[in-house]
Amino acid sequence: MLGVTIRLFASIYSRMANEDNIIIQRICNGDTKEFCLLVKSHGPALMTFVGRIIKQQEDAEDVLQNTFVAAYEHLKDYDPKRASLSTWLQRIAYHEALYHLRKRKQQVLMPLDVGDDVTDELPATTTAEQLDEAIEKLPPEDQMLLQLYYFDERPLKEIAYITNASIDSLNREVSRLSSQLYRIRQRLKIILTRMDNE
Repeated sequence: MLGVTIRLFASIYSRMANEDNIIIQRICNGDTKEFCLLVKSHGPALMTFVGRIIKQQEDAEDVLQNTFVAAYEHLKDYDPKRASLSTWLQRIAYHEALYHLRKRKQQVLMPLDVGDDVTDELPATTTAEQLDEAIEKLPPEDQMLLQLYYFDERPLKEIAYITNASIDSLNREVSRLSSQLYRIRQRLKIILTRMDNE
């Protein structure tokens, strides 16, 4: 049963990728009205991604709009052999969201230097609300990485592409991201412990 489900999912994903590539070809050939189809099919997922990091609805919509403007301007640079369209769009959204957050100068509210003696296991009593609050205290890059890995369930190789790794350094970047995720979990544990003690 699982094999049938996987094959069905792969077939649907492949069909969607082919449809995206056909639409992109039409846009690149001058039929710019077709771009609204890409916005319609990929906009909701990108809005969910951006909205988890940028809480103000209006700001999240601005980031989403900037993402699609940048995508339109660089559509000829898209290479379907390197990444799916959704991954490529998420790469643009990632950088637009980080730019927005840096511009707003959101900073970590407490020093979070982590030693090797801190484990990455979160307290068993942690609620979803506490976890959300703790994540908001992390730097934007850490928030985005958690979003991509845990909420969007992206593989580390895709995250390495989204966060801008070159093909040459992909394996090195995957290793670095794995270590970074461990450090982020350690930081979350420190934040949650401090919140419990307040």
